[in-house]
Formats: sequence, C-alpha cells, structure tokens
Amino acid sequence: MQKVKKKKINQSPLTLNDLGKFTEEVLLPSVKKVVKNDLCEFTEEVLLPAVEKIVDQKLDKRLAKQTHDMKVYIDSKMSENKGDIISYIKGDRERDKGWKMKIVNILKREKLVKPVELKILADLIR
Repeated sequence: MQKVKKKKINQSPLTLNDLGKFTEEVLLPSVKKVVKNDLCEFTEEVLLPAVEKIVDQKLDKRLAKQTHDMKVYIDSKMSENKGDIISYIKGDRERDKGWKMKIVNILKREKLVKPVELKILADLIR
C-alpha cells in the first residue's frame, strides 16, 4: 500500500488584504460570468416572450375596442345621413334623366334621328 503524502496547509492567518485579493481575482470574475450568462439566458427565454405576450394581449384588446368603437360610430353616422344620401342619389338620377330627355327632345325637334331610334333612346332613359 502506498502512503499518501499530506500537503502542508499554510497555517498563517488570513488578512483582509488576502481576502480582497481573492475576491477580486477569483470570486468576482466567476460571479460576473455566471450572472451574465444566466441573465442573458433568462431574459431571452423568459422575460422577452412574457413581455411580448402581455403587450400583444393589451394591444389586441385595445385594437378590438377601437375597431368596435369605429364601427359603431360609422354605423350611427350612416344611419343619421341615410335619408340625405338617398335623396342625393335620387336627385342625381333625376338630373341625369332630365338631361338625357332634353337631348332626345332636341334630336326629335331637329329631326336628326328616325322616330324608331327616338323611341329606343326614350325607352333606355326610363
């Protein structure tokens, strides 16, 4: 059996300077490395997806509410102005029909087209 040599342990007392040097050279770089890697990984894998999900949910709710409010507003304005729109369209059609009838009357008075053609034009206008 082999004899194991025991290492001599330095029995001198630790000083504040020794502890400071050990902390600066060994502990702080190791802690920084662990914290940096863990924080980056935690941020990428947990924090950013969670924040994105929360923002998306809130934006979706707000956007849905804004869309609904806009539809309600447009519907109310359309119903308020429906009569005006219909009367404008009817008036526009009547003006168009009147203008076309004047053309037919001028063609008839000046005898520029045949009576059969006048009848076809008049039927198209009605």
